[in-house]
Amino acid sequence: MIVVEALLGFAFPLALAFLVWRRVSVLGRVSRRLTLIMALTGAIGAALCAYFERLVLTWTGLSFDVATSGASGALLATFLLAAPLEEACKVGVVWPLYRTRRIDGPRLGVCYASAAGAGFAAIEAVVQISSGGATRLTLLRALVSAPAHLFFAGAWGYALGLRGRERRHWFSWAWLVATLLHGLYDHIVWGRGPGLLVTVMPLLVFMGLGAWVALRDVAPSAVHAHHSLIPEPPSLQSMRNALRPVDHQVLVRWIVIGAFVTFGLVLVLLALTIVLGNRFGVDFSLADESDMRSSGPLILLGVAVLLAFPVAGFLVAKASAAHSVLEPALAAGLALAALVAMLFVTAPVGVLFALAVAPLAFGLACGGAWIGLER
Repeated sequence: MIVVEALLGFAFPLALAFLVWRRVSVLGRVSRRLTLIMALTGAIGAALCAYFERLVLTWTGLSFDVATSGASGALLATFLLAAPLEEACKVGVVWPLYRTRRIDGPRLGVCYASAAGAGFAAIEAVVQISSGGATRLTLLRALVSAPAHLFFAGAWGYALGLRGRERRHWFSWAWLVATLLHGLYDHIVWGRGPGLLVTVMPLLVFMGLGAWVALRDVAPSAVHAHHSLIPEPPSLQSMRNALRPVDHQVLVRWIVIGAFVTFGLVLVLLALTIVLGNRFGVDFSLADESDMRSSGPLILLGVAVLLAFPVAGFLVAKASAAHSVLEPALAAGLALAALVAMLFVTAPVGVLFALAVAPLAFGLACGGAWIGLER
């Protein structure tokens, strides 16, 4: 049984990498040999990282598991050891291709970095399943963690393929954000109880949408938009243009108003969800980190929080007659910061929930504002 689950965990990220390679090959051949070398080297890097992490954790007495070393110890182990070490290892795998000018654009940067992430994820899955036992929960965690390796590696890989000043400006930020978000993702998947595993769903959706937009940008499909049942998302360039202030002026008053509107909508929708849930027999007190079956209330609360952001973004854009999504985006960021601060004081475990929904919530706020723009 353990062999079958290890094979599934090993094959899944490699299958995802094959899909990425196939998509980016639309605009021209991408070296299979280099892609395979990246995956193989990423796998070797994963084995070395796993060995080094085990040495450090044994020496310090820390653990990635909250139940073993507490929340503070698990967070230290994740954000000071695992997250930066693993993302740095993947950069080290791809860096020789960058130095030898084998990466001539974001398309190849995404492909080769994703391949390195896939090789890393494949070995990590085998190590975790072998050490954690052949349980369905361990396999589920391994499968859920795999897309994050590909996505976050692809994010800084995209930046690595940019040219000139854009690369110097965006690569450092892309790597830092990828490291922080991947650390948060892994902390929830591997460090928390199964009841909180559902909280990574917003990050999974965010990664899926982000991958769709990025792959469409670097390798447009041959199928025209009017042949597709799903509307095509805006390009990354269009998003960057929409986030620029009009006439170099930032409307501060609409940022403040938008933050109050967004935060107010979050509270109102949360209250309505709790009232309606209690009326239909949903007991929100049953949410338990150690029991996956009790995660239903978290899903309802997460939907309520996420729904507030596109509605608020649309309302702020309409009310301000905005030509840019910058003000609604900054307002959403302020509202998220206020939500995190409130949960830190009242329910510290809820901070993880808020941080997990933050990227998707921010994107939904920008999407709502995009629809409400004056054109």
